[in-house]
Amino acid sequence: MTRRNRLERGFTLLEALIVIGIMFAVAGIAVFKSFGSMQSYQANSAQDTVAGQLRLARQLAISQRREVQVQFDAGTTPPTVSYTVLPRPKMAGDPVVPPVTVVLPRQVQYMQEPGVADTPMGFGTCSTAGICIAGVSGGPPVMKFNSSGQFTDSTGVNTIDGTVFLGIPSQKPTARAVTILGATGRVRPYTYTGTGSTSGWNE
Repeated sequence: MTRRNRLERGFTLLEALIVIGIMFAVAGIAVFKSFGSMQSYQANSAQDTVAGQLRLARQLAISQRREVQVQFDAGTTPPTVSYTVLPRPKMAGDPVVPPVTVVLPRQVQYMQEPGVADTPMGFGTCSTAGICIAGVSGGPPVMKFNSSGQFTDSTGVNTIDGTVFLGIPSQKPTARAVTILGATGRVRPYTYTGTGSTSGWNE
């Protein structure tokens, strides 16, 4: 009878508290990690948005044989990236294409986090500016893809290179960049990884 009573006994209060404590610790770790993952997801989404809009603008310029102007607006909340298909001179029959503006994910800004170096392309020479195109912070007033896919200034002939830096303030692991090679119009995304001496950009 005594042996049977021992087998039927449940958990003690101390055992139950230990199990609950372990469950809370595991849940806390999961929440902490998912918070970091959410910030990385937002940074990746912003990078994909900028790179995608630039590639689409370039493709439209080539396929429609028209210049497509690109704009980055860091002054709005949240920031935006947009493109406008420009009418061709002396072509009155060209259809009017409304501008396309896309909003970046919340918290993400055009910025180069302090301590984060330039990408391997070396286009970000504007100190810590979020947008550095043709060596100009914020980029020239007019930036566009021409009908051959090159990224140029207002002339449509002079090619310009640049880098768009993205990230969440004070969150170095969220640093992202998108570079534009003017001569070909190629768009390349970069992700900042690692810490200390092992940190750097990966394409």
